[in-house]
Amino acid sequence: MTREVRGNVFVENGKPIVSIVKGINVKKMVKEAINLLGGIDKLVGSDDVVLLKPNVGFSNPDADTTPEVVAAVIEVVREANPKKIIIAESAVRGSDTTYNFKVSGIDKVAKSYNVELIDLKKSPNIVRVKTNDGKILEEVITYKEVHDADVIISIPKLKRHVEATTTISLKNMMGILPDDEKGKFHRLGLHQCIADLNTVFKPDLCIIDATWVMTRSGPGRGVMVKANTIIASGDPVAADLIASKILFELEGLDKPLERALSIEHIKKSAELGVGIMDINKLKIIEKEIV
Repeated sequence: MTREVRGNVFVENGKPIVSIVKGINVKKMVKEAINLLGGIDKLVGSDDVVLLKPNVGFSNPDADTTPEVVAAVIEVVREANPKKIIIAESAVRGSDTTYNFKVSGIDKVAKSYNVELIDLKKSPNIVRVKTNDGKILEEVITYKEVHDADVIISIPKLKRHVEATTTISLKNMMGILPDDEKGKFHRLGLHQCIADLNTVFKPDLCIIDATWVMTRSGPGRGVMVKANTIIASGDPVAADLIASKILFELEGLDKPLERALSIEHIKKSAELGVGIMDINKLKIIEKEIV
């Protein structure tokens, strides 16, 4: 099975846009971050099924995407009148996705907005999808619900990761995989497998929850720092580069950009054409709102 991958619609003069919005009102921040890119109508149409992929991999709410951010994304996406909105996740190996939905508060968001909530681990609809010239993986095993979505929006929490250095938009896509496939990624080479996966399941829009950031350690537990920030882009490589730089700045590390540029799965994703890693070829827009 194959899957068509859309190009980035959020560009200006050939440069991918990355928006960084700071404030205290999450709904305003998310809306403004997307508006700075060019607006949701550039991506979502009335015939589209939109899949929202937050990180709900853990039973520790600190490690999961904030429900207020997911709610804000739903409200913006609804403005484009899509055919359907779905929230889907397959939690980390050994973790109960449905339980995580409950303790994180994501289930209440889905119910409040009448959005379908899918525990992918319970889905019988397994499919094999060819990667686009993946270096290790010729195909990935995922779920039909993900394959059939017209638009994928990654909504990760900005966090540290013991193996991947940071876990943001690109690594968040591992949450569309069955547990056995996740295990294979770790056995074969995590960084390259993340890049290979994103050649075919590249998020069309990344909205990074940096309201609270997990620093120092992760992905399950770390030192939480309040950053009151939302980062958005149609380019997951660019988004993760800038978000990683911000995380390292929060930790007070020297040369945060150089550290971000050295993250292997971001580099390998750029090499495969998933996105742009050259900061001089990005348009970065920063705004603070009240």
